[in-house]
Amino acid sequence: MTAPSSGTSTPEWLASLGAYLSALADSHGHAEAIQALVEHCVALIPGHGGELWHSALEGEGWQLSARWSPDGKVAYTPAQARVQTLPPQGENQLCLALTAQGLTLGELRLEGAEALGEEQHALLSALASAAAVGLAGHTLQRRVRQRNVRDPLTGLFNSRYLEDTLERELHRAQRIAASLVLVRLELDHFSGIGQRHGLDTAERLLQAMADWIQRSFRGSDVCCRFSEGGFALLLPDAPLSSGLARAEGVREELSELRVRRRGAPLEPASVSAGVAAYPDHGSNRDTLLDAAESAVARARDQGGGTTLVAEFTGPLSTHP
Repeated sequence: MTAPSSGTSTPEWLASLGAYLSALADSHGHAEAIQALVEHCVALIPGHGGELWHSALEGEGWQLSARWSPDGKVAYTPAQARVQTLPPQGENQLCLALTAQGLTLGELRLEGAEALGEEQHALLSALASAAAVGLAGHTLQRRVRQRNVRDPLTGLFNSRYLEDTLERELHRAQRIAASLVLVRLELDHFSGIGQRHGLDTAERLLQAMADWIQRSFRGSDVCCRFSEGGFALLLPDAPLSSGLARAEGVREELSELRVRRRGAPLEPASVSAGVAAYPDHGSNRDTLLDAAESAVARARDQGGGTTLVAEFTGPLSTHP
C-alpha cells in the first residue's frame, strides 16, 4: 500500500497510516515500535531498501535494528554488535533522525532518495516523527521503572525488586523442582567506617563492592543492595552446597577490596555472609528472607568476617 503519489486511493492510504499509529500506541516496548515503523515503511514506500538504527538502551552507542531490500524482505538484527558512531551516510540515502522529548532515539535511512516524490518524502517524515514519539515514551517509561527498582548509589537492584523476584523464582522452583540460594552480605562495621572516615568514603567502598558484584555474577543471578551496608544475591538453580561456596568466595573477595582516602588505602573491610536455600530453609519468600537475615546476623554476632548457613527450616508451603 503506497503513498498517494504512487496511485493508492486516499482512503486506503489513510487507513494504513491509521493502522500504523494504532500499532505504535499499542506497542509494549522498543522492539514492537521499531517493527511497526519498518513494516509501514516497506508497505507505504515500496521499491526502496533501507535500514533502521536505534540508540542503545544501555550506555552509549548505536545498534542496527533492521535492514530491508527493495523487494520488501526484512531482516531484523536485535543481536547486532553495538557501534560507537553511526556509519557514514550512503550515496543516494535519505537519512531522518528519530528525535523526540529531547532524546535522540535512532535514524531511519532509505535508499533511492532521488526517486522519492515530495509526498512520499513528507510521508516518510511523518512515519519517523510518530515512531520517535513512541520510542521516547518507551524510553522514559523504562527510565522510571529503572529508578523504581535500582539503588541510586550502587546501580544494583533494590530490596523491593529482590522481594518481587524472589517470589517469582520460588514459584518457578516449585513448579520445576529446582533449588535456589539466597545470600545476604553485610559490612561488619559500616557505620564505624562512616564515623572514622566520613560517609563519602563508606559510600565509595559500597560502590566498589557493587561494581565487583556486577562484574562477577552471571546474567540469571540477581544482585541487590538490600540494606544501608549490605547486599543480597539470589542464585536461581543453585543447590545449597554450591551457593555456600560462592557466598564464601564473594565474601573473601569483597573483604580484600580497598578504597583510598587522601591517597592512602583504608584497612580491609570485614564482611559477613548468611546463606539460605530453597527448599532447605523455607519455601516462601518471607521465611527464606528471615533465614538468610538470621544467618548473617549470627555471623556478625560471632565477630564477623565469616559465612554461616541458616539454622532453621521454615514451614513448608505450596504458595510462596
